[in-house]
Amino acid sequence: MKILLIMPDAHMHKLRVGPFTRSMREAPLTLTTLAAMVPEDVEVKLVDGSVDRIPLDEDADLVGISAITGCAPAAYELARHYRGRGIPVVLGGVHVTILPGEALPHADAIVIGRGEHAWPRLIEDFRAGRMRRVYREEDLPDHVLTGVPVPRRDLQRRSGYMLPNTVQATRGCKRICDFCSVNAVWPRYLKRPVADVVRDIRAIKGNRFGFNDVSLVDDVEYARELFTAITPLRKKWGGLVTADSLHNTELLDLMARSGCVYLLVGFESGNQETLRGIHKGFNKTLDYRELITGLQRRGISVQGCFVFGFDHDEKDVFAKTVQLVQDLRVDIPRFSLYTPYPGTTLFKRMMDAGRILSYNWNDYDTMHVVIRPERMTPEELYDGFKWAYRETFRLHRALRRISRPDIRSGINFVGNLAYRIFVRRLYGEPRFATPYSLANPGTPPPPEHWSVPAEMEHAPWSPA
Repeated sequence: MKILLIMPDAHMHKLRVGPFTRSMREAPLTLTTLAAMVPEDVEVKLVDGSVDRIPLDEDADLVGISAITGCAPAAYELARHYRGRGIPVVLGGVHVTILPGEALPHADAIVIGRGEHAWPRLIEDFRAGRMRRVYREEDLPDHVLTGVPVPRRDLQRRSGYMLPNTVQATRGCKRICDFCSVNAVWPRYLKRPVADVVRDIRAIKGNRFGFNDVSLVDDVEYARELFTAITPLRKKWGGLVTADSLHNTELLDLMARSGCVYLLVGFESGNQETLRGIHKGFNKTLDYRELITGLQRRGISVQGCFVFGFDHDEKDVFAKTVQLVQDLRVDIPRFSLYTPYPGTTLFKRMMDAGRILSYNWNDYDTMHVVIRPERMTPEELYDGFKWAYRETFRLHRALRRISRPDIRSGINFVGNLAYRIFVRRLYGEPRFATPYSLANPGTPPPPEHWSVPAEMEHAPWSPA
């Protein structure tokens, strides 16, 4: 038996040199974790469409496709292709979990929620000829996520990623920001046993890795235990945290001692009223300089994320944000557009107000305008977003941010270089020519797309 696992091209930032492609992000864990749960007597192949060509003529007994919202149309098209060749297809991932009724007609089976328990059951049922149409995650007691195997990194092309080693310690987030889909996918904050996380890190070949947790230090006691346990491993790492967590100087010192060299921080805006409006008032703009300086003093690079398109944003927000980034000396800035992902409170608010301009999921990559802004036109928002990227990564500004001769210089140089390359894509790639899909804006997902029909919940799959 052979299983082919696919992630469609998510159009992430990437570097292309002839036939060679390298993603400017960390290696995803989805496929490598699923592969680790496949029985040893089953052959498995992984393909990430962001860095490798998807083999449409591959022989396989079962194809699994994981889809985020921005690549859902591509996932459905791939499913149509393989099913047309007589190969059963399983769809899963973030978008399938949020809109299972939309995904179900495109697949022989779908997985809703986490795959750690559902995926092995599905494979067992498939081999026994009793696969069902729908599989769901099991409830976990005590918010502890057990049974996650060491990822099959040997099946992934390491050279395809800027950071090939990725680890996950927690899943979910205790906060509910209006534009974030995390709570729609993982409504509970789950923690893996620290011993399991340490096991995964020990298995890494190399001295650097990244945590891909969306909120690594939400549980401070757990974070202390984790950072204390990984300190003796003497590896360098990075991750994601919320700005308010940076006030805990004791925890920051422990993170630095454990090997932390960079953190991605969601500052989102320099306007406190805007932050309150998106349910992120726990960010305090007056503290940004102090927080950033505190990280840099500990040798930790700061990737600061800012969003354009909030309801309080005026047309001067782009110039103000570019200047703010320079004044704060953010090591590696990143910008995105306010995007109402399905399942979020923002999506419902924008849909009810008739402000969503595109329901074409291809546009849902935080790089396209898909809502009608409150205080500017969609074109002004899109042009300002691109302008802010171009101005921020002009050489003299980038050099000012990376000129300090300290441990962070290498990380900062590579990060700024990667975004300078992305700016060329932003202004030159046809994909970014318009704010949103003008020819095919799509339609709102009907009520039946948000859930699975009761009669399908335990329906068996029937081979064509």
